[in-house]
Amino acid sequence: MKPKNVLTILLIVGLLLNFRTMAQKTVQVEQSIYINVPKDSLWKITALAYEKIGDWSAGVKSSEGGSIGGFNGEIYTERVCVPGYKGFKKTTERIIDYQPEEYLFTYQIAEGLPNMVKYATNTWTHEEERNGTRITMQASMELQGFIGTIMKGPMKRKMSKILRENLEELKVYAETGELHERKKRLNQKASARP
Repeated sequence: MKPKNVLTILLIVGLLLNFRTMAQKTVQVEQSIYINVPKDSLWKITALAYEKIGDWSAGVKSSEGGSIGGFNGEIYTERVCVPGYKGFKKTTERIIDYQPEEYLFTYQIAEGLPNMVKYATNTWTHEEERNGTRITMQASMELQGFIGTIMKGPMKRKMSKILRENLEELKVYAETGELHERKKRLNQKASARP
């Protein structure tokens, strides 16, 4: 076989393998951080005050609770968030799995997804570590359509950054009671508008 033919075959196989990878439209991202507060204290912020994410996350300009009581009347099971990121619209997020004994909950973004996203969830897991807590966020999105296929890489990078920043902001808030600099800047911009 001529070297030119071998190169052509390798190129075709490479393109097919790349297309197969692109055709898989599920994006999964995981980020975690150690927070120097007990697991129960962190749980109060993330799960028991689920609707108040807008108080500390720069990714959320504001948030409010929707329905309450889906899980033993203990928490808001839905929140409406006005995002702080450009290009995102208001979302409704519903808890679909709540396991307080395991310090774990999962929510689904039920409304407000871009058209290229068919389904999106985020699972928050709290694990005791040393004298504090390791919190892990696992986001999963199912993309659709041609745009979803070509946006898989950029979406994965964007979601990874959003989760990382969210965890950094949570760490500052949980450990100090203060807001992260990103959230302070967002609040200052909002208050400066007429």
